[in-house]
Amino acid sequence: MGAALSVRDSSPDKRGAGARRGMAVLALLLCLGGSVAHAEGGAPDALFGLPLVAREGGWARYVNTSADGPSRFVVKVGGPGRHEGKRGRWMFLEVDVPATGRIRFDFLVEGERFSAKSVLLLRLRIPGRPPSDTVAPFNQPGAERQPHLLRQSTETVAGKKLAVTEYSYPMGITAQWSPGVPGLGLVRVSGTQSFQLETFGVGGDPWKGADAP
Repeated sequence: MGAALSVRDSSPDKRGAGARRGMAVLALLLCLGGSVAHAEGGAPDALFGLPLVAREGGWARYVNTSADGPSRFVVKVGGPGRHEGKRGRWMFLEVDVPATGRIRFDFLVEGERFSAKSVLLLRLRIPGRPPSDTVAPFNQPGAERQPHLLRQSTETVAGKKLAVTEYSYPMGITAQWSPGVPGLGLVRVSGTQSFQLETFGVGGDPWKGADAP
């Protein structure tokens, strides 16, 4: 995921908002596998352009293993929304950031795929601060990712068997997707930052058991 994220700042306090957003962008890249070394000037490779699995109330929890140890993040499916006359669906990504707390990214996604052009609005929620909105944060020339189909197989996650389709992307990235996983449908991503599905469900607390060994 060689390209990364550029977010336009329209808040009155641009310096403070820029710093907060930069921290959140770093967290997002680490979660979804973007390249931290290229965290300016483009769209994150993590926007795979694969179909959403819009099972309202559904969620998926992932573990991202790095040299600093494992970290986890959660993707949740929200309800319908609207921005500037366009309809979409909210998708939420939560991640715990040391010394900050649980950050949440609210994506209003138009259509059926999670891609650079489909994100109408990004709302960043940081504990103790008002929400910060960015319109069409990833919609830039050349931002779309075109996956190449590799193979189809089955995987067992949390005791459940899943039909999985694997895709490849530039920079040696591979992504496994399943219609059985709520949210982004991702099962495993390998590349600059790798992560895999730990558990998933509908309803309940997706963070329950996240700290268990």
